[in-house]
Amino acid sequence: MPSDQEPTHLAAMKGDGFYNRHSAMQTTGIAALLPLWEAACRTVVVGEGPMTIVDYGCSQGRNSMIPMRVAIEALRLRSGVPIEVVHTDLPSNDFSALFEVLASDLNSYMNDASEVFPSAIGRSYFEALFPPQRVGLAWTTWALQWMSVSTIEAPDHILAGMSSEASVVAAVREQQAKDWELFLTLRSREMRPGAKLLAGFTARTANATGWEWLLGELWAAVCDMATEGWLSEPERKRLTIPIGLRTLAEIERPFAEAGVFAGLALDHLELVKLADPCWEDFERSGDASAFAKRYADMTQAWCAPMIASLVAPFREPTAFLAELFARFEQRLSERPRRHEPYMAAVVLSKRA
Repeated sequence: MPSDQEPTHLAAMKGDGFYNRHSAMQTTGIAALLPLWEAACRTVVVGEGPMTIVDYGCSQGRNSMIPMRVAIEALRLRSGVPIEVVHTDLPSNDFSALFEVLASDLNSYMNDASEVFPSAIGRSYFEALFPPQRVGLAWTTWALQWMSVSTIEAPDHILAGMSSEASVVAAVREQQAKDWELFLTLRSREMRPGAKLLAGFTARTANATGWEWLLGELWAAVCDMATEGWLSEPERKRLTIPIGLRTLAEIERPFAEAGVFAGLALDHLELVKLADPCWEDFERSGDASAFAKRYADMTQAWCAPMIASLVAPFREPTAFLAELFARFEQRLSERPRRHEPYMAAVVLSKRA
């Protein structure tokens, strides 16, 4: 249900390059999207002027290097126009890690690049980021599951979108519908005719998300801490990560009547079940502790700053997080399971 408190600003991924080092699941999802992305890059309208490629929700950049390289290589087969690559994320994002990757990573798209110009914008993609008709290609992954505000509190789960409370389910659906239409409207204004956008984000079937085990154990760790006095009941309820998980029907809804929404056509929509990037190593080694450590770190990378922002300052958020993720890691090591979440793959094109 909605909270009476002021909205909490969304937090970026864990800094100091931590997200770059612990995002194997995100890398797996991106790999599954690359064939769709390459096809979009090969068929997008190029034109005569500079081509602007935008990476919405770039985080610390390592997972953007290969997609941007794929785009540049596909465009170079067709044209020698200058290419501008603009990475965007929240103001609190670790942009220094992004620029370090651009300068020194083996997969940096700037290696041997010619007429390629990178830059970054520190603002939310729930705002206008570019002048009208500036963007020719757009990429966003592992971002659009986040809601634009953090005003929903779930009494029964740490993730808003995994609550079973009817009022919470309704509030999440309403907010995500508004956010999706806002995102589409803003991007359409920024995209030039013939431009394409690929989005990959956490989604679900009617009955499952793929996150039941992993985030169920995180919620159980929170509940254990509340029982032991680390959190009051109102604080435990407030500890709700503002993420929802759309179904394909919810993603398609704005396009259902006319096939076009805000000038954007829905070219492709599918639900992809991702492979667990850690399970083969676990089966080979049998090392449950190492398996749990990898997943605890991957989870910290995307949600620890958000959780810290929701914990009362007098609780000493750093100590709280250390305790929470130690308990979480222990629970994972005692009950290791495959983690195979669902991702929506969406390709949109701007009508003339």
